[in-house]
Amino acid sequence: MACSSQSALDYITNARVHLVGELRSLSVILENLYQQGVLMDEEVSKIKAEKDDYDRTRAILDSVTRKGEAACYKLLRIIYLTRRRTLERPALLSRIRHEASTEAQRFDLHHWISCFPFKEDEEMNENYIQ
Repeated sequence: MACSSQSALDYITNARVHLVGELRSLSVILENLYQQGVLMDEEVSKIKAEKDDYDRTRAILDSVTRKGEAACYKLLRIIYLTRRRTLERPALLSRIRHEASTEAQRFDLHHWISCFPFKEDEEMNENYIQ
């Protein structure tokens, strides 16, 4: 995916299939969303109760996108600031990506998140749970 000037909501919506398959350390994302006031206790509990990481990721994305642009922006910022942990790729996956030729397999979430035009603001300097 090339760098673009989409809204945060569109950015997440367009990359949903990749996020569902590749986001890691969901507890880090959930805690940050909770600390930022995007998700409340009940929502976090429901997400944690999902049967696997794919369903938890879908629930996170559904909850955040329902809340709109500001919530999506916060999620993107959390992913960006915690990317070493939340977008970490196992060595095998990296080798498969290198050898693969389909668009879905060539998608690089590290590049994708670096393309989002984050605003320069004080909130970018807040401490995030890594």
